[in-house]
Amino acid sequence: MSDPAFALTRALREALLAHAPLTTLLGGAHVFDERPRGANPPYVAFVAHEVRDWSVQQQKAHEHFVTLEAMTARRSRADAQAQASAIEAALEDAALTLDGHTLVNLRLIFWSVARMKNTDHYGATLRFRAATEPTI
Repeated sequence: MSDPAFALTRALREALLAHAPLTTLLGGAHVFDERPRGANPPYVAFVAHEVRDWSVQQQKAHEHFVTLEAMTARRSRADAQAQASAIEAALEDAALTLDGHTLVNLRLIFWSVARMKNTDHYGATLRFRAATEPTI
């Protein structure tokens, strides 16, 4: 059986890359598994993935909290908010296919936009909650 966190992250990244409005805002396929060292914004990166046991009776399951960061190419709160909206549109209640697991639900639970310290860029931080179960 595959790792549920890895399967979810892979499916989320694929959904983000397939969402044309987001890739247009990013100027290409700039969605990374981690903050890219030396890459120029705009981009989206996975910055945290917390997994908790969510099992019930005889059914194994996991609860995931996934944090994404979107970085703008310029000092623009509007750009950061547009990126956050596109990410939400791409992922909210998405019907994702996970290797070895079934996605029960996926919801945005938090987002914020702020100027990034020591830069001329704005960033958006989004946190999603997902529940997964192994495919039987």
